[in-house]
This record gives sequence, structure tokens and C-alpha cells, in this order.
Amino acid sequence: MSFQINSIIVFVLVNAVKCLCVGLVILIATRSGCFGQLPDFNVQLLDDKNGIQMANAAKLIRDRDGFLWILSPRHIQRFDGQNVRRIEAEGESLIDIASDSAGTVWITSDNSVWKYRTGYRSLRNVPTSGLDIAPLNKLGKLQITPDHHIWVNAGRGLYQYDPRTDSFRYQALPGLEGHHYYRRIFSKKDYQLYLADVTTVFSYDTRGQRVRQLPFASVRSVVPVTDDIVWASNSRMETFELNFATGSVRQIAAHSRENPTGIPLTELISITPLGPESKLVNTTKGCYLYNARSGAFSRAVLYQSGKPLPNDENYSDFLDRDGTKWILCQEGVLFFRPLAHTIGWLNGFPGAYAGLGNNVKAITEDGAGRIWLGTSRGIAVLDVRNGKVTPVNPGNQGSNHFAEVKGLVFDGRNLIVARSGALPQILDPVRRSFSDLVYPEGTMGEALRAKLRGEVIATIVKMPSGDHLIVGELVCYKVERGSYRISELAVAGADKLIQTMARDGKGRYWMGTYQGLVVTDSIFQNAAADSDFLPGKLVGAILMQNDSTAWCGSVGLYEVVRSGSGFKKKKIFPELANQRISMIHRDKAGRIWIGSDDGLYLLNRNAAKLQWFDFRDNIQNKPFNINSVLESANGRMYVGGLNGLNYFDPGLLKYREEKLNVIIAAVKVNQDDSLLTETPAPLRLNWTQNSVEIQYLTPYFRNPEKLMYRYRLTGLDDNWVDNARNSRVRFTSLPPGQYTFSVAASLDGLQWSETATPLSFVILVPWWKTWWFISAVVLVATALGYWLFRQRVGAIRRQTALREHMAELEMRALRAQMNPHFIFNCLNSINRYIVKSDNATASLYLTRFAKLIRLILDNSNSKNVLLSNELEALKLYIEMERIRFDNKFDYRIMVDEEVNTDSIEVPSLIIQPYVENAIWHGLLHKEASGSLWVKIRMLDDNRLECVVEDNGVGRGKAAEFRSKSATGKKSLGMKLTEDRIAVLNQYARTSASVEILDLEDENRRASGTRVVVTFPV
Repeated sequence: MSFQINSIIVFVLVNAVKCLCVGLVILIATRSGCFGQLPDFNVQLLDDKNGIQMANAAKLIRDRDGFLWILSPRHIQRFDGQNVRRIEAEGESLIDIASDSAGTVWITSDNSVWKYRTGYRSLRNVPTSGLDIAPLNKLGKLQITPDHHIWVNAGRGLYQYDPRTDSFRYQALPGLEGHHYYRRIFSKKDYQLYLADVTTVFSYDTRGQRVRQLPFASVRSVVPVTDDIVWASNSRMETFELNFATGSVRQIAAHSRENPTGIPLTELISITPLGPESKLVNTTKGCYLYNARSGAFSRAVLYQSGKPLPNDENYSDFLDRDGTKWILCQEGVLFFRPLAHTIGWLNGFPGAYAGLGNNVKAITEDGAGRIWLGTSRGIAVLDVRNGKVTPVNPGNQGSNHFAEVKGLVFDGRNLIVARSGALPQILDPVRRSFSDLVYPEGTMGEALRAKLRGEVIATIVKMPSGDHLIVGELVCYKVERGSYRISELAVAGADKLIQTMARDGKGRYWMGTYQGLVVTDSIFQNAAADSDFLPGKLVGAILMQNDSTAWCGSVGLYEVVRSGSGFKKKKIFPELANQRISMIHRDKAGRIWIGSDDGLYLLNRNAAKLQWFDFRDNIQNKPFNINSVLESANGRMYVGGLNGLNYFDPGLLKYREEKLNVIIAAVKVNQDDSLLTETPAPLRLNWTQNSVEIQYLTPYFRNPEKLMYRYRLTGLDDNWVDNARNSRVRFTSLPPGQYTFSVAASLDGLQWSETATPLSFVILVPWWKTWWFISAVVLVATALGYWLFRQRVGAIRRQTALREHMAELEMRALRAQMNPHFIFNCLNSINRYIVKSDNATASLYLTRFAKLIRLILDNSNSKNVLLSNELEALKLYIEMERIRFDNKFDYRIMVDEEVNTDSIEVPSLIIQPYVENAIWHGLLHKEASGSLWVKIRMLDDNRLECVVEDNGVGRGKAAEFRSKSATGKKSLGMKLTEDRIAVLNQYARTSASVEILDLEDENRRASGTRVVVTFPV
């Protein structure tokens, strides 16, 4: 009986061991060294929230410039991380998209091939030649081989792009002319192209022009593994391995209840090598990890923002030149770097109850490598073998197990747990049981318990003696090593609310508080303080550099040097100047990690700069907590914050230098809606095209909100101008000249990436500012100036001659007035009166003669004289002539009332010659007495009219008398006056005139003469 029982026990044990071994084999095969529930890949997600239209999206690629292209049946979308440009296809159903090394994007449909480059307004059709496109020869997919040849498959073979003719030329596979193929099957591995028909898969070597084939019916997809091996899916969603080198076809074991590590029934999309024996297999049912040694498949665990993604429906993918995998899936577009070690993020702990806080306040590691977390709602343990987080609750604490835990440390045997508002406890990490610390006896112990129940705990610090210091906001407490006795410990500066603590090589304690920095001796006395940390004063992180220098994190990072009894400090690293620093840690390799508001920074000591990891590197999107950092025994770092736990291996985490590719995408001139594209540099604009708007883009997806720009326009201003996040800049009213526009992008405002292709353009000067026009103008102006100079010189000479002539005429007029004959007659008349003893008449005549001579001489000093003076002289002259001729004529001088003789000036001696002529040639020849009239009136405001009229014999009779006389001379005074008026008109540009009219009676017999003299006044 006992033998049977023992046999049964042995049988059960053997089977149990077998099951355990099978389970271990499956676990090892499944994870191949990875942790069960920790993510295999941390990914980022793009979706409709980013402006991308995901409906009907079928394919995606990334081009040379970094743009992401998404193809749908009726359009394509270009996405740069912030902006989406949609390009429509005109009535075509699009099939595939690819990009070559020159940056050209190629698109196919059933009947056409298009291309697109940055700056194009629309797709451009590329013709085909050779075999016509027909219902049985429709186009299919695109492939680009390493030699930059572009291929399109079709129902009857291949088309290859010929850049010389800008067309695709038909090319049949050697030995398969006239053959028909599946258009949907077209894949590539280096220079090998893979095609298929109903029953066969073909491999075509584009360099050796060699075709190989293997039988395979109802193929749905072909994915190359090597040049000789492909995996293929059939219509039943089964997966096979085809080896062209051996000619073998082998089915890959499918997933089933009996074979849980097999590949599911699915359609293959791609295979990405992760190492010698590991591959990432993307299928229409999600991503899987494949271990070549065991042949096992396991579903890849993808995390986005610290939480798992379904990973169960994928459509297409693309591996870019940077090693980033882009997957078009049901959730949107995923992208990650499968070969790079990334930062893990647990956001909401799997397996833990909903009440467990996601706010990690403290972290420690026990002797078995388990990671313990103090959270805002209690304690939990993380099993790094399977990623499971398990809450650990003290059963006798009622609701206090939900208290905030900021004090958590492993002393080599147990965990010391200090919670706010509760008594500190000892936690056995193996039994996971809690026990109390040892308190003083009596009232002292009760008082200590009461104080601890009202205490807010900041952290626990291990002292050199092995004791631990619980730092509270009221006082500090010492927990003795081994005995776990607790007591109060006087710490200088505790009243300032200590938050963190570090110890230098001399045993001094540097403490960060809410009131700044406090430094004490090794027994926490003799404190020196510095509260000048503004704003806020809180020092939340300290890292010792040497015995007298520490880095202190506040708002910004300070280097503080202890100098005597005081401190000297300065801010370091400008990029941290306005960030709250919550963590500074030096890892085992000496690397310094800094936690801030914007994420995590690694100090690159060789380059003396910080390398930045943020939300797009899977850093949690809320700040880290003070004192919540751990470097475990295996070197993995854990950092807790308000939104979960980050973890990574510092030695494997490689900073990815961000070289931003800034592209000048478009140029708009003036208000023209059309964009200037494909214009050879430099762009030439005429002088009216002086308002230029430039658009620039930077394809960047990890954290596009961080992008900032600056630009400069050489030729206008050589200095860089910050343009924040604006991706356009407009220049108005640019003067003519040569310009070069350059733009640079940055993520932190310190490291800038400048565009590789600046835009050069020239605004031409107006034609009237060109050198040839200016030269012509100068030449013409010089000639014109010379001509004007000559004209002016001539005018001056003519004016000088006119002045001389005028002066001569005036002198001759004066001489005419004072001619010897007149003077002789006057003196003779005076003598006659004297002989006749007519003394009164002689005296009168002599007086008038003297007065007339004086007036003539006075008036001769000026070109113009007052009209009153002129009339007075005229009246004296007439009176004297009338006396001399025995009153043979009478006269009247009539001045119109509108004429102000005292203000109007007239040329001197201008009227007298005509009066003299009227007396001598008109009135003296008349037998009867005659009459003389002088009439003065204003024609308008600027013209004066003087009329001299007589009723003498007229000009005809006077001419007869003159011809009979001995002299026969013409009146010299009138001739001089006419010359004076002509010169006056020419010199002074006036309109003076003389008009002589012959008067007749009713019988048309001469009855006198009228002279009308008009001149301006």
C-alpha cells in the first residue's frame, strides 16, 4: 500500500516537474530574455488629432527630406510633424508610393505613374513606353533598388524609369516574355525583386538579369528575409518559408492550443532584424517577436505614453534611413526605433488595484532585486521579471495604508517605511509583513508616537553609522541599526523644512529646505545657511562635486561653493535657468542625470553640454518627485514622478543628436497666389516684386511643439532674427539688391540647425536706376547744361547789348529833347520879347524854359518816372510852344479819374515826341487855329493808354510840306521813341505798343492825327 502511494507521489512529482520545465521553456522562448509585461517597444502615436486623415489610409513612407507621406485611394498627405498638405489625385485610384534618394516621391495607379517634388503644385504624370497599359497590363507597386533604379510592376512584367527621357520603359523578365503576374505581389531585398503569378513566386536579380522561381499557390504576400529566402502568406493566411537557393518550401508552424508559440494565421507585412537570432515580424494582426533559435513567436508589447496599445490590426509599414519603424495601424501611425534602447514608462501599474497611487514618491531595492515603490496611496512592489506591480498593505492599520509614503529604504534586512500621518514601520520584504519600531518606555514613547502621527515625512537618509534618519517637517528621528529603536534627533535647520540631504567627504551634511540651503557639521550642528535661491527658495536636489562644492537644484541649477562661513554660488546651464530641478544623480559610471520640469537631462562632460530627453523619449509628462530615484544593483535606473515610473539602463541609452532638416518650401512674391517653384538660383525679381513671403518647414515628429526658428536676410540685415514657432516670414518694400535668406531651427534655443540650401534672390534695380541709364542721363544732362550755359551766356550778352542800346537811346532822346534848334528858338523868342520890351512875357517864357530844362534833366536820371512828373514836363513844353507860336493852337490834357498819376510810373520822355510831332507837323501847317488833346486812361489794372490827338493837316499834308522843305528830315524824337518801345518789349518782356491813326472828316478829307501809346504799368 505504501509502495503504491509512493509510486503515485513520484508520478505526480515527475509530471509536475515536466509541466514546470515546459512552462519555463515556453517562458524563455516567449520572452527570450525580455520581461513579461514590461514593454518591448515604447512608441509614439500620430492620428487624426495631428491633422492626419486616417480614413482609407493604405500606405506610408518617409522621404529623403524627412516628410511623412500617407497614401489613400484618392489623395496623398504630406506631414512634417505640424502641418498636413493634401494633394489630390484626379480621378485615379492610387496604389503605391515610394521615394528615391533625390527626394522625388513616386505614386502609381492602375494606369499612370506620377512624381512629386517639394515646390510642385500638383502631381506630374510620367509617361510609359514600350508595351501599352491595358486591362491585362495594369500597373502595380513601386520598388527602388540600391543603384537608384525605379521599378514598377505590371500585369505583363516590369517598367524601369529612364531619366534621360523622363519615362518608364517596359522590360519583360528574361525568358518570361508574355507572362502574366499578380500586380499586388512586388517586394525587394537589395537588388532582388520578387513577383508572383497564380502558382509561382519569382526572384529577379536586376544586376545579373537572372530569374529564379519556386512553386507556391494562391500567394497573398511575399516578404524577403535574405537574398535567397522569403516568407510568404497564402490565401489561407498560412506562412511559409521559400528558399530559392535550395528550392525548398517549408511551412512555419502556426499558432494553436497545442503550439502557443507559433505564428498566427495572418498576412505578412515586413520582417525587421533585431539581432542574429531575433526578428520583429509585422503582420496584419499586429507585431510579433520571433526567436530564430527556438522558432517561437510572441506578441510584441507596445507601450504609448506609459500604457499598452492593442497591437492587433496593422496595414502597412516603413523602415526609414534612421532606423525608425513607421506602422500604419488601426490606432493611427506608430513610430519607434526597434534597435535602440529606450526609456520605459509605467503609467498606471498593471495588476495593481485602481486605488494604488500612480504618483511615485520613493524607490528602493531589496536584496532579491525587487523594486519597492512608495506612492501617494501606499506601497507596492515591482517584479522586474514580469512587470507586475503588487500593493503591499499593513493589515492592522485600517485605512492608513493609503497614506503617502515618501520615506522608504532597505537596510540590508528589512524595509523602513515612513508614511505621513502614520507611525513608521518595518516591512519584511520576503514575508511582506509589517512590524513596529521600538519606542521609548512610558510617556516619552507616547509623546513620540503622537508627534509622528501628526508628522509630514520628507525622506529617509542613511547615516555612516548604519543608522537611518527619518526627516520630518517638525523634527528629525533616528532609527538605530539592528535594534530599530527610534528617537528624536536635534538637527540644526530642521525648522526650515528639510526636503533632501547629501553628505560631503568631511562628514558635513548639505540640506535642501524650503528656506534655501543649510550646511551642518557631522552631528547636525553649527549650521550655515543661504536662503538666496529665488524665486521660491526651495532647494530640492543636491549633488556633491567635492568637499566644498555642491550642485543645488532650485529654480535653475546652482553651483555652490562653501567659502569660510559663507557661500559663493552661480547658476550653471542656461537651458535650466527657468526650470524646477527635482533630481540630480551621479550613476555608477559617473554620468550625471538631472530631472527638471521639461524632462531628463544627461550631462555630456566631453562636450560640456546637456543632452535632453523629454515626453517624446517616453519621459513621463509630469514632473519628477524629490528623492524619487534609484540605481539598482544591475545598473538600471528608476525615476518616480507624478505620473508613474520611468526606467532605463544608463549604459545602453544613447542620446540621439537631433540634426533638424530645415527646408525652404515655398516663395510667394507680392500678393500673387501662385508660388514660385523650380526657379534656378538666384531667383531674379524685377523692382516691382519687392514683397517676398517665404515658407519653411522642418520635418520633426518626436516633439514638434518644441521647434523654434530664427532667420536672417543677408543683404538687409546680417543678424539672426528670432521668429518663435512661426514657419513663415514676409519682407515688404525690399530695396533692389542681392539677398540670401537662411533659416535655422532648434529645440532648446541653444543648438541650431541651419538649412543646407539657403534661398538666394536678386531684386533688379528700376531701369531708371541702372548704370547705363544713369550714364545716359548724366551725358544728356551735361550736354543740356552746356547748351543752357551757352544760351544763358548769349542771353546775358544780348541783355547787356540791349541795356547799352537802351541807354544810348535814352541819351539820344534826351539830346532830342534838348536839341540846339529847340534851345535856339526858345532863346530867340525870349530875345524877341525883350526887344519888344515885353518883359513880362519874356520873363514868363524864360521861367518856363528853365523849369522844363530842369524837369527833363531830373527825369533823365531814371528809366521810369511818375506820370504826374511826365505830364508836368509835357504841359510846360506845350505852353512854351503855344507862346512861341502866338497861341495858334489850344490844348487839353485829360486824365481819367481812375488814373492815380502820383503812383503810376511810365518811361521818361515817352509822350513828348508825339506831342512835338503833332504841333510841328500837324498844327503849325494849319491855316486856322488848331487843337491838341492828350488823354490818359487805364485799359485794365496793368495797362495804361495815352492818346495824343490833333486836328491838324494830317500826315499826308505834313509829308508834302516836309518834302518841300530844305531838310526833309523825319521827326527824330518819334523814331527814337519807337526804338525805345521795341527795346523795352524785348528786354523787359512787356507788351507796349504805338498805333498812329489818320483822322478824316465826313468828306474823307484829312482832319488830324491820333497816336495811341499803350504800355504796362
